[in-house]
This record gives sequence, structure tokens and C-alpha cells, in this order.
Amino acid sequence: MATINASGTPQLTVMWYALLPGEDVVVLNATRGLVKERNLRRDPRMSLCVEDGMRYVTLEGRAELIEDRAQQEREVNALIAPRYIGQRLGSNRWQVIEGSDRVGIWMHLDKVHARGL
Repeated sequence: MATINASGTPQLTVMWYALLPGEDVVVLNATRGLVKERNLRRDPRMSLCVEDGMRYVTLEGRAELIEDRAQQEREVNALIAPRYIGQRLGSNRWQVIEGSDRVGIWMHLDKVHARGL
């Protein structure tokens, strides 16, 4: 995930993500107060690059920050965590992170560039 620092340079972070079913929206979740959140509050433009060997897709869009914790819990447990740790463990992932102050990120897609797909 890339955001734009105040200096105009890119800020890059490896992130777990999922696609929102039936929407052109990528769902992410992060700890509140990190550089990526501050950058997105100042400038909502962001991008993601997902690679698979020599193939990749780059997504460009704008962020909508999700403050509702119940919504964040549903998205983490039902969409994001199961992609990475399976349905059994992922469906309870929020219990591991609920003690931290979180912010949801919806990336509304504006442009998609694919190579080798």
C-alpha cells in the first residue's frame, strides 16, 4: 500500500487486504495514528500493488476512512483475516486486535493496471 507523505514522497507499507464483494472497493484495516492514516487524512490518494511472480496488478484510488468499530470487526473477521489465516482462525481475528485503536480503510478504485494476467 502506498500513500503520499507531506513531502510528496511515497510511503509504502505491506498490508493485508480483501475485496468487498460486489463492489470496486478494497478493504484494509490499520492501527490508528500511523503515518499511513495521517497521510490519508491529508490526501486520500493511495495505491496497491499485488504481485504473483512476474504477474502483478496495480490499483489506484482514494481512501474512505471507516471509524465504526462494529463494521471494522465484521470486515476483519469475514473478509480480511480469512484470506491470510483461514476461515477458522480468521473469523475470530478481531479478538486479537480489538484492544488496539483501529481505523478501517476502504479504497475506492479509480484505475487498474495489470501485467501478465
